[in-house]
Amino acid sequence: MAPALPPTHRATCAWALMLLALPLLLWGTCRAETLTVGFLAGGGGLGDQSYNDMTWVGLAKARKQYGIRLTYAPTEENDASRRQALETLLTGGATVVVCNGAGLIPVVKAVATQRPEITFIINDHLVQGFANIVSTTFANHEGSFLAGVLAGAMTKTRRIGFIGGVRMCAIRSFHMGFTQGVRFANPDATVITRFIAEKGDYSGFSNPDAGYALADTLYREGTDIIYAVAGLSGNGVIQAARAHSRYVIGVDADQDHMARGLVLTSMMKRLDRASLMEVEKILTHRFQPGESPYNLENGGVSLSPMRYTREMIPEAIHRQLKLAESDIIAGELTVHRCEEAPP
Repeated sequence: MAPALPPTHRATCAWALMLLALPLLLWGTCRAETLTVGFLAGGGGLGDQSYNDMTWVGLAKARKQYGIRLTYAPTEENDASRRQALETLLTGGATVVVCNGAGLIPVVKAVATQRPEITFIINDHLVQGFANIVSTTFANHEGSFLAGVLAGAMTKTRRIGFIGGVRMCAIRSFHMGFTQGVRFANPDATVITRFIAEKGDYSGFSNPDAGYALADTLYREGTDIIYAVAGLSGNGVIQAARAHSRYVIGVDADQDHMARGLVLTSMMKRLDRASLMEVEKILTHRFQPGESPYNLENGGVSLSPMRYTREMIPEAIHRQLKLAESDIIAGELTVHRCEEAPP
């Protein structure tokens, strides 16, 4: 039997162990008590199976892994509702607010100036010049290029559709990358473009009936693949694809299950990954204001696994997609995007 340690040694060991454990205990306690994360969703709110739901998945992972408190306030498409929703989150104790949608930016900027102790994560829209705002940006044009390559290679009618929720720079980046990818794979194909709403009218992201109507017309006119970049409105496009037994390409989340065998792929904007990582940075005191980019290289955008269509897509096309992705990451292939001064 090992000899017992003298009392002074036992006390020293116990004290050392307590010192080692104390930072972990304090960090876990402070984390649970002080970090409340609020979420302001963009057009369509939660349940869109796209942009907002993808963000919520990432925040839910942060809650599970780090014990943060997570709150949500629904908004309508007007500034009064947005201000009220943000105030509800702040009154409820949120010290970090995650925001989806360009319509929230004016309200957030005003409150960020008044409340410098609040940290804001704005997804997919660049806002600079604030010490308490980080903007995640996504290389939507890169992922959309790959979606365009797939559409150009798979089309039979050489008529390919693009339906955007709102005519705005962020959506035009999807369109520019997609169109470039289509022409890269099939110079003879035509991309027919439609927008549900004009710039400033963010209801274009929450109108599935309008998405269905536009897609229905395009399919009737001979379009055989449509890329839907429209948030909740894109669900209407997918519904039209089912009605016509034509192909569609989803966006933001993995939407392949919504019309199995007809959703060729989804261009996944990894809002789940970005939201989780930005919250982690705050927890570990690594927060940096300004732009936080996510792209093909760091897994911020990607095509879905194509669980229901992979076998029907020729292997030569899969190889073409992998080669194009490698060339983009290596800088050997430049994909165009919309450039706009940040708000």
